[in-house]
Amino acid sequence: MPAQPIVLRGEMRRPGGDSAAGTVTLEADRFGVAVGGGPPWTAGYRDVATVAVDAGVILVEVGSGLSAERWMFERFGAGLATLARGLRDGRLRQWLSDGLVEIPEDVEIDLVEFATETSSGVAQLLYHDRGVALAPLDERIPRRRIQRAAIGSLSERPDIGGLRVEAAADRRLGHAADAVQAVDLLRLGAAASSHRQRWMALRDGAATDMTAIAAAALADAPFEVRRRLGETLAEGRPISPLALGDAWPQVEQAFLAEPTFAESYRALVARTGVEAARWLAAAPERPGVSESPRVWFFVGLPGNLVAMELVSPGAHATYLFRVVPRAAHRGGMPDGAALTEAVRDVSEALLDSRFLREPMALPTDRLAEPRYQRYRLALAALPTLAAARARFVARVVHRDPESWAAAIDDLVAWHATAHDDSAEWPGRATQESQIDEAGTAES
Repeated sequence: MPAQPIVLRGEMRRPGGDSAAGTVTLEADRFGVAVGGGPPWTAGYRDVATVAVDAGVILVEVGSGLSAERWMFERFGAGLATLARGLRDGRLRQWLSDGLVEIPEDVEIDLVEFATETSSGVAQLLYHDRGVALAPLDERIPRRRIQRAAIGSLSERPDIGGLRVEAAADRRLGHAADAVQAVDLLRLGAAASSHRQRWMALRDGAATDMTAIAAAALADAPFEVRRRLGETLAEGRPISPLALGDAWPQVEQAFLAEPTFAESYRALVARTGVEAARWLAAAPERPGVSESPRVWFFVGLPGNLVAMELVSPGAHATYLFRVVPRAAHRGGMPDGAALTEAVRDVSEALLDSRFLREPMALPTDRLAEPRYQRYRLALAALPTLAAARARFVARVVHRDPESWAAAIDDLVAWHATAHDDSAEWPGRATQESQIDEAGTAES
């Protein structure tokens, strides 16, 4: 959005009502409307549910449900296109910003034709350092966030005058209910090559960062181990002993060098006894910066739980998530496929949320506090983060090994018999109090 407000004048009315002269002011993070002699009102771009253009009229719906505001903007002349694009661009930028993506003011938003297995149309396309956003103008089609590590093969398609983007192996192409394995960008013409280069730069940047992380962690390991890890490790994707075979012990040791986390990892693994029920993942803290990467591990536990721990400075607690709905749990270790799905979902949320854990973990009354508005916006903008929060059970602080272990055992035993997804572990309040007392915010 422009640094200076844009003021556009025309007429507006509610559907079925009379028109009146009015102005719309587009600002960096909000827009204002003044109609006739009535009081002006403002809204955030995130509040805009619908922007539909037809025959020189823009239908704008702000809010949702019975309280939604519906307005018809007309007779804006040459400013009509500016108004429609300003509302749409502002909404896309604010959606990404709410979702913790930093968007420079000078980043352009393209309009492209697209097609997938289930939908097609015109969409806004925005590249950023962590991936791509694709926002169809038809609001019935979900917007997509495409992580750079989810980008697979890229092929120019002369038959459609465009580009086909395939998903990387074992990675979804976007976070939408109808996520599919390919997106075609149509009729790009001469721009097809430049778009291909931008997608490729994102994909290859993720691979380069991960290669550097693996090389630094295993500089003294045999070449075969480094090669196996390089072929397997992708940004934010959990890997298990089954994926690495004989290379697993050295990778495990390299990524779990810090004593506190190595000890908690071993203690969690001892509770499960199933080699396949453990995973490691890594990613750069920022794209292009391979030093001091973020590393996290998962361990499946009896009692329908999976434990997650971020192995980084400033991390102070073990996070535990429900694997399947409690009523569906039949005792013992969770099913392997369900465990893998839970691990993948939580890992994806961690990557999307820039490694923030508190949005997943804060009790509901704490999350409602004004200082956590940023987290509430992120939860609304990131389906992966909201899904991880829905799975979250409790976090156990690393105060000392004995109290940590006792709390883990108590939680596992309680959760094994819990059948109501809304029930809360009785020890959760104590753990949250200890985190508050120690000032160990897991931001």
